[in-house]
Amino acid sequence: MEYKNLLVLTDFSEDAEHAVRTSVEFAKRYEASITLLHVIHDSTNLSFILSDDEYRSVDSKMEKHVERAFKALFEKVPELNSVPCKTKIRRGTPYINCLYELEKGDYDIVFAGSHGESRVKHVLMGSTSEKVLRNSPVDVFVTKR
Repeated sequence: MEYKNLLVLTDFSEDAEHAVRTSVEFAKRYEASITLLHVIHDSTNLSFILSDDEYRSVDSKMEKHVERAFKALFEKVPELNSVPCKTKIRRGTPYINCLYELEKGDYDIVFAGSHGESRVKHVLMGSTSEKVLRNSPVDVFVTKR
């Protein structure tokens, strides 16, 4: 199997950072490119609660926060600069958007951390990684810290 296009899921947790570091080594070995994906999760569906202007303001602030988090990730993992790498931001339910990106993109493998931002939430709701693992159309590499 040739791995040329890697999708890496990140919620900017330590586990996700470990998946990023692992994917960089993989990308170097296979001369592959990386796409880092973060999904802004709107669990309360704020668009139904807020006015259009309020929602646009909140959405803009969330996007700026994620852009700063990506910048910080590139500083924490400077090896990302040694491989072709781009970032993507999506909104909605994380696992659904991850699977959508996998279906629409030209990816050969997806990387994810075994746990994300909240281990308690994982126990209650299951993890994005597990849902992607069960439904992914491509190989899945789940890292454990």
